[in-house]
Amino acid sequence: MEKVIEYFRRFLRIRLVELRVESLYHLDEMKTPIHLSIGQEQVAAGICLQLTDQDMIFSNHRSHAHYLAKGGDLKAMIAEFYCKVTGCDHGRGGSMHLIDKRVGHYGSSAIVGGGISHGVGAALASKLLNKNFIAVVFLGDAASEQGVFFESLSLAMLKKVPVLFVCENNRYSVCSPISVRQPNDNIAQRARAFDMPAETIDGMDFNAVYESAQRAVEYCRTNKSPYFLEYKVQRWRGHAGAGDPLRKQYRLPED
Repeated sequence: MEKVIEYFRRFLRIRLVELRVESLYHLDEMKTPIHLSIGQEQVAAGICLQLTDQDMIFSNHRSHAHYLAKGGDLKAMIAEFYCKVTGCDHGRGGSMHLIDKRVGHYGSSAIVGGGISHGVGAALASKLLNKNFIAVVFLGDAASEQGVFFESLSLAMLKKVPVLFVCENNRYSVCSPISVRQPNDNIAQRARAFDMPAETIDGMDFNAVYESAQRAVEYCRTNKSPYFLEYKVQRWRGHAGAGDPLRKQYRLPED
């Protein structure tokens, strides 16, 4: 029960922090683009709850939830938004380049798919150095369209390294729905093509996220092999910035 309460606490903390950031963004004092994870933060909370400080995570441009869920410093994150030297990247990286190696957050990349190979490399190091940590890669559905995605999955299975791929599939790349970008929206199926264990989970189901995260992390840690989780989630804000002013132009009516 304590772990479930902690799961909810992390989720709620991320939600409240991002709502506050959104409410202040119009003042134009945060000199950095922001990409809010409102609506899909339970994935970060559920996954990171299963990890240790030694486990490494690699994030993307929508990184606030991953950073906070892994134990990153809230004040340092906010300072980074304001480009202050007290920020987690000394004010040089902004929202899309958060990092806190102290708790195992080894950086976010503004390049779509940029962190995927880094996670595989870290997992390979864990194997070669006979360490016990696992690596977790957070990626969006658009990152699964990059060449590095397929190359990294292939190498991960070839070398059997302890890496967990977590795809937060919110179905949109900026304003383009997945239906106009990909012939098949089953991203987990691509991992199975490399004989990698893979699941597709309802990322809006609190219990399903918790249970699948527990199962996948344990698999990677015990078998020292890759695993792939695709979470179907809802991004309740626009691609970047506050609110979703263009939603009527690109979102499906049922959303």
